[in-house]
Amino acid sequence: MPALIPAILKGILFLILLLLGLLLLILLLLLFVPFCYRGHGKRVEEQLSGALRVSWLFSLLRLKLSYREQMKGELYFLCFRIYQLEHEEEEEAVHIANGDAEKASLYAEKPESKAPPASENEVYPAPRQSVTEKGTEALPEQINGTEAETAAALEAAEERQRNRRLQEKKRRHAKAESSSEAERKQGKLAAIWNRLQQLYQRAETEYDFFQSERTQRFLHYLKSKLFRFLRELIPRRIAGELRFGFADPAVTGQGAALAALLLPFYRDSLRIEPLFDREELSGELSFRGHLQLFVFLFGAAQIWFHRDFRYVYRHIRGKDKRQKTEGVHG
Repeated sequence: MPALIPAILKGILFLILLLLGLLLLILLLLLFVPFCYRGHGKRVEEQLSGALRVSWLFSLLRLKLSYREQMKGELYFLCFRIYQLEHEEEEEAVHIANGDAEKASLYAEKPESKAPPASENEVYPAPRQSVTEKGTEALPEQINGTEAETAAALEAAEERQRNRRLQEKKRRHAKAESSSEAERKQGKLAAIWNRLQQLYQRAETEYDFFQSERTQRFLHYLKSKLFRFLRELIPRRIAGELRFGFADPAVTGQGAALAALLLPFYRDSLRIEPLFDREELSGELSFRGHLQLFVFLFGAAQIWFHRDFRYVYRHIRGKDKRQKTEGVHG
């Protein structure tokens, strides 16, 4: 029994190493074996059709997509179809029509509800009757003339004092409002001036950063890598013809100028014909190419480990932090 333990451990270690080797092999295959694609498209008399095929590792895994009045797709592994996509527009239209019919049945006509007739025995409130009762008026007490004059003079003096206090209070309130409004205006002007100074300093900092030697060197390197990625994405072979024309001949001329600018990419493999006398978009196009994941992964690693990338990244990261802090605290 003790002699079996080393054998079991060796077997487990062998299986682990085998799995790691298989994973490493699959990873290397994904990185270095290209994904090949080819396709063609055609548009004649406003009818569009086309097909696309993507394969990997000598067609070990392949995907087929086609469109002719409906979309179809199939995914194969070796010779076995593991997934199929078939979307028919006619069935979708039937389902939509059925759904609309069901919704319409919910809004069927209903009998209008009539208001109940007014009751004949409805009792209306009787009008109020104003009853005036004659009462005996009490005779006021007689007040001495001198006492009445004294009371009237005191009331007039109190009234004048109240008026003076009210006017004084209004003057103080108006003075306080004018001073507070002036302070607010001064505060707004000071805030605007500080903001303009901050914007000027930030613009000056960004200009110095953009014009620095390290930033320019990194941007030049990044431009070269982006062009390398673009060359990898563009199909290797393009063939066909394209005819286009718009209602406005000026727009057609602009399209022809754009096609002339892109001439180095397709050269003589693609024939483009602008039509200035009618509105049309038709043609046939076929293309073929491949994508290699190693190019994108290795290029991204080169950008990451570039000596000037950290400098640019720290500047952008610090700028984002400052903007977030200003947005939170104001």
